[in-house]
Amino acid sequence: MTLVTPTTTSAPAGWYRDPLGLPQLRWWNGMTWTNTIQDQRPELHSSSPARTAAASVA
Repeated sequence: MTLVTPTTTSAPAGWYRDPLGLPQLRWWNGMTWTNTIQDQRPELHSSSPARTAAASVA
């Protein structure tokens, strides 16, 4: 998940860090912040199978 600041860009609707600085995500509907929140999740990093195989050989 890429987190940007929708108030400084024309960001699409989505989950973003809460603009109030709280440790949660808040839904940006493309025009304004909503009251819909959710716990902040750690970012997931995926690796390709080739990268994983190369790492296990080294």
